[in-house]
Amino acid sequence: MPMTKSALSPPSLNLIQSPIPWLRAFWKFSRPHTIVGTSLSILGLFAIAWAARHPLGLSPGTFHVWQGLSALWLTWLACMCTNIYIVGLNQIEDVVADRVDKPYLPVASGEFSAPQAKMLVGIACSGAILLAVVSQSFYMVGTVLLSLAIGPAYSLPPLQLKRFPLLGSFCKLLVRGAVVYIGIFLHASSQLGLLPQVPGRIWVLTLVVLVFSGAIALLKGLRDCDNESYAMSCGLEAPQVLKIVWCLLSVCYGSLIIAAVLIPGINAGFLIVTHALALFSFWYFSYQIQPTDTTHLTYQEFYQFVWKLFFIEYLIFPTACLLNQI
Repeated sequence: MPMTKSALSPPSLNLIQSPIPWLRAFWKFSRPHTIVGTSLSILGLFAIAWAARHPLGLSPGTFHVWQGLSALWLTWLACMCTNIYIVGLNQIEDVVADRVDKPYLPVASGEFSAPQAKMLVGIACSGAILLAVVSQSFYMVGTVLLSLAIGPAYSLPPLQLKRFPLLGSFCKLLVRGAVVYIGIFLHASSQLGLLPQVPGRIWVLTLVVLVFSGAIALLKGLRDCDNESYAMSCGLEAPQVLKIVWCLLSVCYGSLIIAAVLIPGINAGFLIVTHALALFSFWYFSYQIQPTDTTHLTYQEFYQFVWKLFFIEYLIFPTACLLNQI
């Protein structure tokens, strides 16, 4: 007698009966690397906005400190809810493929049932909208609503832009770059009592994020499928993709090093040194890629390394802005 699906799958976790396993599954459901990236970007954007207060002669008294921290906390919560909504939708839609490629994810493994995952996504969506409204910031509401709209366009039919490598990459670029960075910085500026305008250093940071997002999107496609299927989907083979990524990030780093002295409101020396080190590290690891040789870097390992370089940018730019005030 054939076994039913329920007999083959483990029972779903219950928050009341198994709180620790449930929370571990929820952490995996939230995709930790996106949580880290979103948290660092929000903290960095608030730090850049905070550094801009000093030239305007605004004294960071106790009231302003608590005002800034409360705005930061509310923004972080809203963005976390938005993040969980987007990654949750993706897992619900990709559950069949994830059972093969990513069986550790809670929806694919059965730790969360489909109704549980949909409930979490619904709660996250509602929480993001509610927190954005509570912030009483037009920029926060607009950023959250745009992000919530782009998420389904990327993951769900009928659009499901992730089916197309170029359109999927553009979708990610739009969220990570234009929507999040510009929107959250304008929100942070308004919450800290600054004029809601975008300075040159934020435009530069946004361009850096766009370049990295494009490179990561290309590498993700290469990581998720074999060379032949990837070539069929976007017309590029693995060596071509790696060359494009190498050129994108090399030009990005090189431009930052050359133009650092022209970017207002930052410590140019710090920006030059840190990006020179990042560039040499990227060059070193990019020449170590041998996907069929376990003694060298695989596509997966290189993909993770580029993610780390991406995260470092969230620390370099805010630090350069804060050092400029010393």
